[in-house]
Amino acid sequence: MTTQVDARAQIERYLLRLRGALGNVSAEEKAEILSDLRNHLEESAGAVAAAIAALGSPEELAASYHRERLLARASTTPEPSLLLRATFQWALTGLRGVLAFLVLLFGYSFSAGFLICGLLKPFMPNQVGMWLHPPAITLGVVSEPGAHELLGWWMIPIGFTVGPLLLIGTTRLIQLLLRRRAARHVAML
Repeated sequence: MTTQVDARAQIERYLLRLRGALGNVSAEEKAEILSDLRNHLEESAGAVAAAIAALGSPEELAASYHRERLLARASTTPEPSLLLRATFQWALTGLRGVLAFLVLLFGYSFSAGFLICGLLKPFMPNQVGMWLHPPAITLGVVSEPGAHELLGWWMIPIGFTVGPLLLIGTTRLIQLLLRRRAARHVAML
């Protein structure tokens, strides 16, 4: 009888710490998480301590819930700051996340580069553009002697076309990768 009391006390202590670690999760979602976890731990019969150990600390488990919620929200929104935070969190979990984060950074950087060049070209026509200075092609402000500007005044319409297209394309690609990750994650459970 005392082992059941001890097991129940262990479960309640763990759930109490988890409740605190979940922080700003809605009351309904928090209640659902805690109820599911309570049922899981109570079904572990006499191996409550082993089941708790397998879950990790309440803080680690709460961090995992927060990360999954962030990734789920990011897969449905075009908000760049949310996508950056979500892919950064994903990058902390493995190589696929690192690659997704790098794709996002490069896509958004090139998008911003094209937009800024298109915007600045009328004000700095001899310094802003897409430049060829062997062995590299650069985008932006160049003052190197021997560099050859490739687009000229075409930088304005190209910048205002390619920049937004890269932004939209990168956003959609990352959302797709996040949805695939979520489907793979659910299939593994």
